[in-house]
Amino acid sequence: MRRLRPEPLTPEAFAPFGTVIEADPASAIGINAGFTTRFHALAEVEVEGGAPILSIFRGRPRPLVIDMLERHPSGTQAFVPLGGRPWLAVCAQAPGAPLRAFLARGDQGAQYARGAWHFPLLTLAAQDFLVVDRAAPERNVELADLAEPAQVALDG
Repeated sequence: MRRLRPEPLTPEAFAPFGTVIEADPASAIGINAGFTTRFHALAEVEVEGGAPILSIFRGRPRPLVIDMLERHPSGTQAFVPLGGRPWLAVCAQAPGAPLRAFLARGDQGAQYARGAWHFPLLTLAAQDFLVVDRAAPERNVELADLAEPAQVALDG
């Protein structure tokens, strides 16, 4: 089985797959008489034929074997950890293309671009995630099994 080593989640590295959501000082705006800092417009929700919704996903650790990918052709999908623990985002340009694994800090979220191929939620410790995606009567997910699975290697 192929070994996949995660790289740090950075806006530049993740750009082909979506947007990193983090408190970027460049987007900081003081509000509420200076008692609150707003990190403004960190990602844009994109939906077609539905409505943007917020949900909480309760993630549990799972085997780090990447054997399939999914994508959402009608909208973006954002994950923001609420437990402050690291997690992984695994993506590819297409099924069968090289996989890339990103190690996200517990204060970083990621928004997958519309149609971006990715592995489902992959948390390293049990935690909740705020998820922003699309609700509509029709299904908005495509699945693809990988001919050659990969194992995410966290051991250096």
